[in-house]
Amino acid sequence: MSNIKLSDQLGAMAIIDELYQKQQLLLGHLDHNALRTNLAENIKNYYQAKGQIVNDEIIEKGINLWFNQRLQFIAPKRSWLIRFFAFCYIKRNILYPFIGVILVILLLLNFSILKNILKINDNIDTTYSHILSQKNTLNDLNNKFLQIDKLPVYFAQVPVKKLKDSITHLLNQEINLHVTESTEISSPTFEMNQKTLNDLKELDNSISSTLPEITKQITELSELLEKDKKLANLIQSKEFIEATKKYPILQISVDKILDNLNQGQQDIDVEPIETLFHSVGRAEALENKILSDTKQLQTLNVPNSDMSEVITLQNALTADLKNLNFEHVEHYQEMMAYYIKLAQTNLTLTIVDHPDYKSGVERTHDNTNGKSWYLIVRPMTTNNHSDSLWVQSIETGESKLVNTFGQQVTLEQYNSVKSDKMQDGHIDNNKLCTKPKGRLIFNCPKSVKSGRILEW
Repeated sequence: MSNIKLSDQLGAMAIIDELYQKQQLLLGHLDHNALRTNLAENIKNYYQAKGQIVNDEIIEKGINLWFNQRLQFIAPKRSWLIRFFAFCYIKRNILYPFIGVILVILLLLNFSILKNILKINDNIDTTYSHILSQKNTLNDLNNKFLQIDKLPVYFAQVPVKKLKDSITHLLNQEINLHVTESTEISSPTFEMNQKTLNDLKELDNSISSTLPEITKQITELSELLEKDKKLANLIQSKEFIEATKKYPILQISVDKILDNLNQGQQDIDVEPIETLFHSVGRAEALENKILSDTKQLQTLNVPNSDMSEVITLQNALTADLKNLNFEHVEHYQEMMAYYIKLAQTNLTLTIVDHPDYKSGVERTHDNTNGKSWYLIVRPMTTNNHSDSLWVQSIETGESKLVNTFGQQVTLEQYNSVKSDKMQDGHIDNNKLCTKPKGRLIFNCPKSVKSGRILEW
């Protein structure tokens, strides 16, 4: 006994007392008759002590009702949320699959929305990067324009100013557009991201549509300034100024270009003026050739009376050369070679003397019913070789280099030759005109007229 601690004993006795009290309480509830008798007696004593007279039947009835309800469970009133959870728990076998399907659908919807948001964010990043790239291009174009703007302008002030104003307006319009950082414009909501993407695309399209036009206009401005400088170097040179004094067509061409520039036209075609200026040397060489040809004919003792056709030819070419027109140069060279050769050659106009060929022809004019007569002749050298002459037809105005043609004569000359040939088929005197060296015109008798024909 002496080995047991007091604390242990007291602890065990406390548990025993608690169990005993519970047992007595349970026995009191289980002994229905004793509890009923004690309860009725205590209630009567209570009312008597208060001076209230209560019938025994009422007390008995009240005790009976109390005994009927004392062990009855009355559920407390719950909120609608607790009742809903209780209902879900009771119907869990039915609701769990339905809830699972809803959760799966919501998960898929959220996944699709998230996917679209990520896709839009990627598009935002791509569009933003493209905008930044285009903005860098715009900055490069602006720097290029600033360099070009420093170049001098000589004659194209009007179109240059027009282009510069247009380029400045376009550059200012696009460079001043605000672009928010890509990290600042993204949003977790689909609607806001979509609006952001639409705004960026609108900005991107605006820059994309303007960039080619800015590039085009800067290129045009650069080319215009280059041509303007080229034009200034050309027309302000000492050689060009001297050439314009002799060849006014140069200044006329320059004035035409300057007028177009003052009217705002951007097209400066310097090549025609350059071509004209470079042809000045050729014109001067041809003018010298005209003088040389004249001296050569004078050396051959060609009289001034024979020079009318040559002078007309040279005057026509000289007038063309004043306008730097070389269209008839080949014709002049061909004709001058012909005249020089003609002046160097003895020729005789010989009537065609052959029984099978006509020696003359008679023409009747429809409009006047008048007549003219022609002898068919050939230019012959002293060696009796046929030569060629340039002959202009009095009937058609056509000129050809021919070795046989019809020379107009009087009726008496025509009849004389006709009678001569009819006698024996030959013409005894078939020499019509002569041209010695140093002459360009034939010496003919008065019976020979100036008209000639090419067909008969």
